[in-house]
Amino acid sequence: MILAKANQIYFAFAKSKVECNICHYKANRLSSDFWHLYTKCPNCSSGIRRRLVLATFEHIEDFSFKKIIEGKSILHFAPEKPLRNLIKQHAKSYKTADLLMEGYFYGKLDYNIDISNMPVIEDESFDCVIACDVLEHVPDHIKGIKEVYRILKKGGHCIFTVPQRDHLKITHEDLSITNPRDREKAFGQFDHWRIYGDDFSSFLEKCGFKVTIVDANSFPKEVVERNVLFPPILSKKENVTNFRKVFIGVK
Repeated sequence: MILAKANQIYFAFAKSKVECNICHYKANRLSSDFWHLYTKCPNCSSGIRRRLVLATFEHIEDFSFKKIIEGKSILHFAPEKPLRNLIKQHAKSYKTADLLMEGYFYGKLDYNIDISNMPVIEDESFDCVIACDVLEHVPDHIKGIKEVYRILKKGGHCIFTVPQRDHLKITHEDLSITNPRDREKAFGQFDHWRIYGDDFSSFLEKCGFKVTIVDANSFPKEVVERNVLFPPILSKKENVTNFRKVFIGVK
């Protein structure tokens, strides 16, 4: 802890190569995780997907905080603490949700619900629904997308991220695989039901959404490198997602 504070004092005066856009931790490189080298913030634990979502709010006018968060009613599934705190500051109404499972903890939640079955939420209740890396845990993910569409107001936004295996065209799903070890081998994690391909946006479109895809190519090179919105070293692990995307749907 003392070393980390001294490190940040140093970078308050010296130029750093990278900076987490969520907690503003500065360094010459970030930490590593199982999937990637130098992509995890050692201070707030954010990975590329979280920083990419925030970069979308900060740099893309059509999907800025002002347009889709400020003064809006937000429902946030599996709310990661760094993003949760930022979004809550801007929203008019902010609710959290998840289906509580062993091994996951997001603090106090407003709704303990399955995203594919939300009878406690009325039609057109929210302006924006955020669900980052949630749908791969849901057996009937299409029903989940339809439920999000149902509870969104007309003109409302959904924000999804999902793991996508590099260069996989068609989503690989097999609900008959129930053994955790086999699911990890097939889909990249023991509690995933599928690994998505390039066809994910078509699932949203078929449920009625008009879709925009945001990735590292949506930002200036200096923003991508500074905020580490793309892996500095591509991973060769099986089922890795090197090319992270944010999918924004409009009802």
